[in-house]
Amino acid sequence: MNPKSICAGIATFLSVRTGNPELLKAQFAALSRLIPLMYFILVADAWVLAGTFIHRAPLWLTLYASLLLTAICLSRLVVWWKKRNVALTVETAFAELRRANRVAAALTVVFPAWAFALFSYGDALEQSHVAFFLVISILGTMFCLIHLRSAALIVAAVAGSAFVVFFASTGQPVFIGMAVNVVFVIGASVVVVLIQNRDFVRMVNASIAARSKEQAQNRLLRMIDDMPVAVMTVEPDTLKINYVNETSKRLVRRIEHLLPIKADDLPGTCIDVFHRHPQHQRRILGDPANLPHNARISLGPEVIDLKVSAVTDTDGTYIGPMLTWALVTKEAESERRIFQMAHYDILTGLPNRITFHEELDKRLGTPGNRVGLLFVDLDGFKLVNDTRGHRIGDILLTQVASRLRATCNSPATVVGRLGGDEFAVLVPHDNAEEAALLAARVVAFLSEPYDLDYDRSIQITASVGIALAPLHGEDGETLLSRADIALHVAKTAGKGEFRMFQPEMEARIQERMRLEARLQATLKSEEGLFVFYQSIIGIDSGTVTAREALVRWYHPERGWISPGEFVPVAEQSGLIDQLGGFVLNTACRDAARWTDGARVAVNISASQIGKGTLVPSILAALEASGLPPERLEIEVTETALLYDERDTTAELQQLRKLGVRVALDDFGTGYSSLAHLRAFPFDKIKIDGSFVRDAVDRPDCAAVVQVVASLGKRLGVTTVAEGVETQAHLDRVREEGCTEVQGYLFGRPKPDERDAPLVEELNRRAREAATA
Repeated sequence: MNPKSICAGIATFLSVRTGNPELLKAQFAALSRLIPLMYFILVADAWVLAGTFIHRAPLWLTLYASLLLTAICLSRLVVWWKKRNVALTVETAFAELRRANRVAAALTVVFPAWAFALFSYGDALEQSHVAFFLVISILGTMFCLIHLRSAALIVAAVAGSAFVVFFASTGQPVFIGMAVNVVFVIGASVVVVLIQNRDFVRMVNASIAARSKEQAQNRLLRMIDDMPVAVMTVEPDTLKINYVNETSKRLVRRIEHLLPIKADDLPGTCIDVFHRHPQHQRRILGDPANLPHNARISLGPEVIDLKVSAVTDTDGTYIGPMLTWALVTKEAESERRIFQMAHYDILTGLPNRITFHEELDKRLGTPGNRVGLLFVDLDGFKLVNDTRGHRIGDILLTQVASRLRATCNSPATVVGRLGGDEFAVLVPHDNAEEAALLAARVVAFLSEPYDLDYDRSIQITASVGIALAPLHGEDGETLLSRADIALHVAKTAGKGEFRMFQPEMEARIQERMRLEARLQATLKSEEGLFVFYQSIIGIDSGTVTAREALVRWYHPERGWISPGEFVPVAEQSGLIDQLGGFVLNTACRDAARWTDGARVAVNISASQIGKGTLVPSILAALEASGLPPERLEIEVTETALLYDERDTTAELQQLRKLGVRVALDDFGTGYSSLAHLRAFPFDKIKIDGSFVRDAVDRPDCAAVVQVVASLGKRLGVTTVAEGVETQAHLDRVREEGCTEVQGYLFGRPKPDERDAPLVEELNRRAREAATA
């Protein structure tokens, strides 16, 4: 290394380091406390030395020089004193420390030079005092500047070197020995300065790190305090709360009335205050292996959502559990409502279709499990719902649900609402007799009158289909399907009945599906479909006033199929529009060729009305056939008026405006007949044949016929007595005042002349097939 680089290294070593701003501030603060002591030592030692030489050396070198040195030291003290309250910055500290280096260098020159100047005026003892003064001043100054390594080393280097050189050059063995001793003392002092300075730097750095860590912890605590999440920490051994943030305190204040402690008293309190039976919670919190852990705790009406996680030190040591919690009473209630809405019927509170299916599948999924299923459907509910309004319908459904709960209340029995007016009951056995008894009780109980509001009551019936597992199926879909089949059979049997599933029922359903497929194919080709006509006779004139169009179907394999069999299939499968369209168009074409001018009466199904398609289809049929509108009669049943009565009446009014006549068919068998007569001015009322046939022997039936005939006369409406099969029937309805009659007495339904030969041939084939 060259001398220049060596000098640069020494200069760097003896300069103030700028790499650690906090260290600069700490060094300045430490010097501020020791600088006054340093000046005190220097001034005091200087005056003592001046006193020793006061009579030997000139006054300017003793008194005046001491005063000058004292003034210099005092001036520096004043400067330090003024800066004690100045805001300390890194720049200020650095500047003052550099100035301290320069002042230390100056002092190590001035004070030794003054002492060396006094040396020659004294004897050996006084000269020794000079050496003592210098050693004391050097060591005192070094130790007062110990926190500024560079300044202390400058003092040691400059003053120490000057001392050794000066006294070694005296040639006196004592002073030479002193110089050697001072070398060792100053060297040892330098080592002490370096060690102390190193420890001071370490202490400052440690303090900086601790302060930084404390600040980080304080920031973290402030953040945790300000967090919207409630946080608590707990001692792992005692489970006492050792920290509670402000959010926790605020939440606890909301539920203090449910706790045996106040929010401000939580620190130091055992976590057990939140638990009525804390043993389980203690086991979880006491072992970090159980964490993290989530739980919901009910505290009176409040619900607490609790999350517990393990807090570990940097080395992985378990410190304790941290609890974050929130009051989720409203959220829990919302979740409960959502769950209730998703799994239970809102109106009745019964398990809904999804929940019921899940329960059914769960029970069927257990090996060896046996269950029974009752499929319940209300008879006539739609009629009540449409005529009385949905509010009454809802009241009725809630009362049905209550009765089902009361009837099916045995253990492990589940009652559900599958939708609309369909209910299901799941029983925990496959005992056919018990299931039948339960179904009978359900039918009987549900068929009793229901008390509605405003002192009104209503009576409906219920039909029940029963299926048992594993006898009738081993999965939920099959069991429900077969219970539905049994329900369909019960309804077909007359409603208000129950039926147990039998294999032949499924065969009938399959036959119905085959019949539907055959009917659909027949409607496409129209082969085998015919329209027969039955005459309607005026009682007074004895002439044919109208003919009712009746559909007939001949199938190559099954022969003639009864309308009572295929018309309901058409209505249920959505084929009724096609079938009704065929009858309407055929009847209009045939009537257009009749020479007697009789009207043609066409029955319209309830499902054809109210959809907005009836009027266009009738217009199209009249235009295609050329039949005058006044020669067409549309017959509707009272049932047709029960569904969307406003739309239905509007369509019938449009037909009346076209000139088409409208007849009310099967009067007296439906509901609210008088209300229907008031809602729409019918051209004709047809009295159901059941009243006509019994009118001969039953006065009550005769009274019905009489009342209707009288009503028709008052309203100016034609009344037709259906089902006139004997002369006695004719005499009775004539006596009661009916206008027209229809029945086998005047002829059975016959095909049009165009179709008569083909129908005769088909009848012949049918007779041959029957006798074969």
